[in-house]
Amino acid sequence: MGRKLRQLGRALGKLYLLVCAVLWGIQGLVIYRPVTDEDRLPARSSVEYEIVVDEKRGIKSRGYIVNESAPGPVILFFAGRMEDSLGYTHALDRLKVPAVLPNYRGHGKSDGRPTEKTAIADAEITLQMVRDRFPDRPIVLMGDSLGSAVAIRIVDSNIAGMILISPFRSLAHVANRSVLRMVPLRFVVRHKYDTRKKLDSLPDKILVIYSTTDTIIYPRETERVLEKIPQAEVVTDDSEHYFVFGRNLHKMKDWLIENFDDIDS
Repeated sequence: MGRKLRQLGRALGKLYLLVCAVLWGIQGLVIYRPVTDEDRLPARSSVEYEIVVDEKRGIKSRGYIVNESAPGPVILFFAGRMEDSLGYTHALDRLKVPAVLPNYRGHGKSDGRPTEKTAIADAEITLQMVRDRFPDRPIVLMGDSLGSAVAIRIVDSNIAGMILISPFRSLAHVANRSVLRMVPLRFVVRHKYDTRKKLDSLPDKILVIYSTTDTIIYPRETERVLEKIPQAEVVTDDSEHYFVFGRNLHKMKDWLIENFDDIDS
């Protein structure tokens, strides 16, 4: 009996290690699902742009600028994990301020393959492009879901404000609220998108929007982020994860008008 139990324990141990190895190997495919919304038309106020993000390989990031000539702050927007930023141009057009919408590598018309490292590095390059293109204008970083982590990771002391939709501490924390908590996520998750070290560096002007019924970024996860940013104005919703952004555009517009000048109402 003891021998059989030992054999069973070894077999289960090998299966457990196999599961961990598989999760290590396939998580890039799970996190990133590059899409291109070729059939959609961009908002009439938008123009396309491209910047080189890897000169050695000739890799370019391509995205959209909406309301380029409008007054007010400039929004730098980062989409969720399965989104072409083209799909957000009509929504951000309604905010009546300039908005820059890059695409992660492999998404939309951007070159290359996405990783956490390249997402953050490309975001920093795009932020510098925004500063060069809109000198002396306040910049508001905005991120939806995964994009909220990108926005948080590149924030610096010159950022005027942030709008975060469904933010989280890290992808390991998000996964830990699912069946995956049975594996050592701290070590298995390669694309961590860990925001915790930057939460003390966020600006005073922050709007956080999340759903109290979210089953992807659980509300408790966002609430743990809010514990670290008490200065945030909070808006809650009861919709599904993928509808939180669209349902709260008017709240974003009201917040922008309240906190910044020269915005068309």
